[in-house]
Amino acid sequence: MLNVLSRSRVLQQDTLVHWQKNTTSTSWPVFYGDLCRSAYASTKKFFEAQFPRLLKPLPAMLVAPQSHGSLLNFHPHAHGLSALGVFTRDGVFHPAPEDLDFAPLEDLFREELFKVLLKREKITPERVELLRSWRHSGFRVDSSRRIPQGDRNALESLLQYFERAPVALSRLEYLDDGRALYRGNFHPSLRRDYQLVSGVELLAMLVPHIALRFECRIYSYGALSTTVRRAFGWIKKNPQEANSPEVVVAEEESEFVKLRRRTWARLISRVYLDDPSLCRSCQKPMRIISALTSPHQDEAIEKILRHRQQWHPPWQIERKARGPPTLTSSSSTTTFTERPSDDDEDSGQIPPDHDNWDI
Repeated sequence: MLNVLSRSRVLQQDTLVHWQKNTTSTSWPVFYGDLCRSAYASTKKFFEAQFPRLLKPLPAMLVAPQSHGSLLNFHPHAHGLSALGVFTRDGVFHPAPEDLDFAPLEDLFREELFKVLLKREKITPERVELLRSWRHSGFRVDSSRRIPQGDRNALESLLQYFERAPVALSRLEYLDDGRALYRGNFHPSLRRDYQLVSGVELLAMLVPHIALRFECRIYSYGALSTTVRRAFGWIKKNPQEANSPEVVVAEEESEFVKLRRRTWARLISRVYLDDPSLCRSCQKPMRIISALTSPHQDEAIEKILRHRQQWHPPWQIERKARGPPTLTSSSSTTTFTERPSDDDEDSGQIPPDHDNWDI
């Protein structure tokens, strides 16, 4: 994926919908896929208009939906990463002009999203006409950031930004009174650059940003899609693997498979900041002798752990009985501290740190 993007200059696109005030945070996760598909469809139409002589040109695009803002506020939007050009079926990349104007992309994205909302009956044709008559459409597409060709480190940094967590521990601080202070960028509506909430309120702010089960967090389109690359013949199957269902042993694996395994191990070690294949004592690579699975080999697992004197199953641990909790005088009284209102001018704004945070 990075090899495809590093072959060309890359454009970052930030798509934002400003008119979601009447929607709830729980209804947006099912809509993120439509938002990303609309972003790709508009980008594809835009590049097709720039290359009219090419037959079915394909852009290379990644889209990652996000639900949070700098202050843990509900802020649904999508980040896109697209090559500045298109690919043809033979795998040749055609770069876009340097002075290409991306202003029409915002109108294309708006119309594509209107089609999806009308199809899903989430909006009426009257509302669509009303939104089209607005002076400010409620849509914004920012395409100002560019990455030069071959800058792989910048690509990886940008992809890490796409997949960042809603909370940065460096911005979070627990106060002595039990409240949590979270710093961020200045929010025009809240008129502050921090969130000062209780622990329960902090959890309530995090709940809308928890991904649903099987929810996709990043989408690959066009020349980055595995389905498209396989259909065009860019990804070739090993003839032995296609014709024989037998398992390929390590000695018979191709160099591509070995390289892919090493790449996955390297990425896992970068994410978890640890390499489980290294010995804890000498820090040298370990060799896998055998693999035991449960429940098929529970007897062998128990035998090995008993030999190492490490057999302590949780169902054999004796639990100490305890009585019911007692209510003390200190826990019977609860002190409530009034939280300053957003409109109170005396609630001084806490100055931000010197870090350059992105919204």
